Amino acid sequence: MADDHEVLPNAPLALVAVEVRLPSGGSGRPLPMTVQRAFRDVLGEGWVIQSSRVQPVSLTIGPGGAVPQAMPPITVQSFTVRDRTMAVALTEESITVQTTRYRHYPDFRETLSRAVQAAASVLAPDGIARVGMRYIDEIRVPGTGEGDTSGWAEWVDTSLVAPKLGPMAQAGFPVGTWEGAAQYLTRSYEKLVLRFGARAGYAVNPDGPLKRPDPPRPGPFFMLDFDSFWEPPEIPEFEPTTIMAVCDRLRAPVRALFDMLVTERLLAEFRKEKSVG
Repeated sequence: MADDHEVLPNAPLALVAVEVRLPSGGSGRPLPMTVQRAFRDVLGEGWVIQSSRVQPVSLTIGPGGAVPQAMPPITVQSFTVRDRTMAVALTEESITVQTTRYRHYPDFRETLSRAVQAAASVLAPDGIARVGMRYIDEIRVPGTGEGDTSGWAEWVDTSLVAPKLGPMAQAGFPVGTWEGAAQYLTRSYEKLVLRFGARAGYAVNPDGPLKRPDPPRPGPFFMLDFDSFWEPPEIPEFEPTTIMAVCDRLRAPVRALFDMLVTERLLAEFRKEKSVG
């Protein structure tokens, strides 16, 4: 797929993920090893089978609000490349492709297409319940956000900063952190949710199942979390070409909004070669 967007050497992307949710409920049991191996073989060379135990959490609404309830652990089959910067998780409920080493959409799309085609040939799902695409950016600028978060107004669009950020800082009441969210109606049955704010630490754990190449030191950062998704009212057939067309549509508003939210000064930082550490 042709893509004329600029490749930014020092892009702030921490994680990119796509989930294709299936309509049928699963048993919670691990997939047979024959299925796992068949799926891996269709993915191609360089993929390793890895199983992990996941602790699901459900929310029960009570008098005091939402209360998390632990559910029995489940085993999730995942397939990773050897440096563990890209993984495909496969269950009876979903197929998820995620990476911490993202350079260009066509490259990621190629892996995503192989995963969807492998699921079609090995699992033969009944249909599609939802397709979601997520981009999480951790924007870090040296000296910004350390003690005084008003500096972020110079790097991101003013619509993202906290109310009266500068005047409150000048009055001796600096804002420590903040967060917000907005939902955009991008197409019939498609939406884009943006979550944003000034934070500290990490949005994506560098010590998680996926490894982050050359992770930054923990510290202040500005988060842009894009969640673009399609929830059709019917249950379409599981067709790889349909799913890939949906993913292309879901990415378009993410890239458009990102370009609107970063300043030219910040883009200049992204164009610099990434420094290690």
